[in-house]
Amino acid sequence: MTPTTSEWLGIFAALGSAATWAIGALILKPFAERFPATNLAFTKGVLALIVLGITVLILESPLPTLNSFWTLLLSGVLGIGVADTFFFKALSKLSAHSIVQLMLLGQVVTIVMAVAFLGEILIWQEWFGIFLTTVGTTIILTEPNHSNNTQTASYTGLIFGLISILAMASSITIAKDALAKTDALTATFFRMAGGIASLFLLTPISHSSWKNWLSPLLVSWQTTIKFCAVTIVVTFGGFFLSLLALKHTSLAITNTLLSTEPLFVLLITNVFFSERPDVRRLFGSFISVVGVAFISTKIY
Repeated sequence: MTPTTSEWLGIFAALGSAATWAIGALILKPFAERFPATNLAFTKGVLALIVLGITVLILESPLPTLNSFWTLLLSGVLGIGVADTFFFKALSKLSAHSIVQLMLLGQVVTIVMAVAFLGEILIWQEWFGIFLTTVGTTIILTEPNHSNNTQTASYTGLIFGLISILAMASSITIAKDALAKTDALTATFFRMAGGIASLFLLTPISHSSWKNWLSPLLVSWQTTIKFCAVTIVVTFGGFFLSLLALKHTSLAITNTLLSTEPLFVLLITNVFFSERPDVRRLFGSFISVVGVAFISTKIY
């Protein structure tokens, strides 16, 4: 059956979000290695909230209901305050390709949570897809290391990454119902607001000067412009488009399309950085993508 206009919107939004996250992971990696993770998440979140707030006011987007408001705030606490912070921690210790593969596993965790908490029913093809995706991700993340320090850093990064994907999966799951009653742009704004509020509550901001928290913007004007530009791109291309996709397509289809990030990473690193992925990563990526495809392929 041919997808409706709404479904096509969701499909293209999900693909756009996947491409944006892949680009963001590559561009933000130097920032993650240079600045503390919480500082980076806070600064990026504040900038995103300002841009989203201005956009919501200009477009006069409708406000959510009271229940949707609190749900979106909680979703922001989990998905931005917790998940984003640990994402940057993981990004500083793992390669950009590995962290994207770890995020791929997060798509599977989301499906499992949808079954457990939203009552969605999976058929055997989808369970087989979960198995393949897990195997493919494991192949990528267990690449051999020749240094004990590197090995330790990889395990630490893996733990941070797992915390991030669990928080993000929980955030998406609880936001699904709220999106049915809320404009996607408005939902993105209130999720972001919840995330920024959680950074004030969950981290000792009062023990650090504002210069430290805004350090990514105070190095040089070139760094400030680059950071602001990538923040705007990730805000609308990553956060907003992913919620837009979730609003207009099913959870399974959205997750499948968002999980094409590894393909965009391979393409970008090959074309723009002249990096050829080794056979192990290609094999792991292939298995993972095939697994995610099985998740939403229903052949009776």
